[in-house]
Amino acid sequence: MTFLMLILVLGLRRLESDWPHWMTNRQRHQAWLQRMSSRFGNGGLSWGLGIVVPAVVLAVVECQLQGFWGQWLWLLLGGGVLLWLLGGHSEFRQVDELLVRGRMSDPEGFAALAEDEFEIQGDPHSPAMQQALAEKVLSREQRLFVAIFWLVIAGLPAALVVVLNHAWASRTEREHTHWATRLDQWLCWPAQRLLIFSMALVGDFAAVLDCMRGHWFKLQGAEQHAAMAARVAMELPDQEEGSPFYRIIAPLESLQGLLLRCLAVWLILAALWVMLS
Repeated sequence: MTFLMLILVLGLRRLESDWPHWMTNRQRHQAWLQRMSSRFGNGGLSWGLGIVVPAVVLAVVECQLQGFWGQWLWLLLGGGVLLWLLGGHSEFRQVDELLVRGRMSDPEGFAALAEDEFEIQGDPHSPAMQQALAEKVLSREQRLFVAIFWLVIAGLPAALVVVLNHAWASRTEREHTHWATRLDQWLCWPAQRLLIFSMALVGDFAAVLDCMRGHWFKLQGAEQHAAMAARVAMELPDQEEGSPFYRIIAPLESLQGLLLRCLAVWLILAALWVMLS
């Protein structure tokens, strides 16, 4: 049922649906944690009540909903929670819309969408702006892969802990989040390493392994390692094709293709995991 839930949610996120604000708000996780902090402070109590308690409740509900109708009810309930965790709008669809505007040689529309969806400003013809956009896209989609990893390995309660703990670690009260930051690094590390290995499988295998030599077991800088691997794994299209602006966004299109192939590999692995477990 977990795999079916994942496929259903990924499909729903690709639709151009008018989801409610609480499902699409980029600060939805922060708003929930802020509600806990305003009542119980910024310490471990708020972390436990805002993250651990909902995860335990989800685990109990999942155990109680057995049988045919119980499993379908869990699919609906868990699917709603997972959709809230991942957000109603797919990062892949947002990048697709950017690429459509790029193919149409619409720099103004491209820049407006990049600012609205990814909070990246600047001249779309600038390599620096394109680099910042690619890094933001990769960072967001890494979070999706991390959530998928823990959902498949340990279930929806684990995915909830990982996603909300990352939101807690991103808070500004650094004196209260250093331990959550370290936990987030440990939770993200296996998923990020699997993502890099899948980049090698669907991209330039030898180049990825070469650039990751000496970095595989490092905990610090995991996101930078994924960016390094993505740069060498991508297959850039022929620079003679397309309009001048399309040639500028060609690396972004290559990154999108690389991550989509990685997602396909992950879904195959998830299906095999479910069948064998």
